[in-house]
Amino acid sequence: MKKLLLAFPLLLAACAPAVTAPKPAPGEVVVSYTSSTASSLSPEELAGVGGFAALSALLIILPFEKSGLTPGYDRFTFPDGEHSMNMISAKGDPIHVKVDWRATQPLTKNTVDVQWESRPVGGNFLVIKLKAQTTDPDINPRKVEDALMREFLNVRGVRLVASGR
Repeated sequence: MKKLLLAFPLLLAACAPAVTAPKPAPGEVVVSYTSSTASSLSPEELAGVGGFAALSALLIILPFEKSGLTPGYDRFTFPDGEHSMNMISAKGDPIHVKVDWRATQPLTKNTVDVQWESRPVGGNFLVIKLKAQTTDPDINPRKVEDALMREFLNVRGVRLVASGR
């Protein structure tokens, strides 16, 4: 009887469908997004909403010292207002979005431009792409990307699954 009780969880796990995330392309990460709030949305829809909300909230709550920027830069903003958020998905589909951020150094007018992309890929998985560019030779874009990705991965509900970075 004891052996049967020990074997049951193994049998159950062996019969469960495997959930696999896609392999990320170079420069991308795959994350899972889960919410502790009850929702009538499908896991893919909830992941799309969660990725969009996480990127929007991160812009607001990101402490300057964790942004990867050097002192003297303004905080990241949406450079083109509402046009900085481009909905790629069709209406009614899970949210696939590209979001542009910009930080400016007021004295030199140098900029650091960042583009995020959050794309649902099935289940509760998202592919996140992040690319930074700068006009400032003293700013390392990869350092900015790494700092921002580290903060994104600390958002509640976001968990790193695979990295192509």
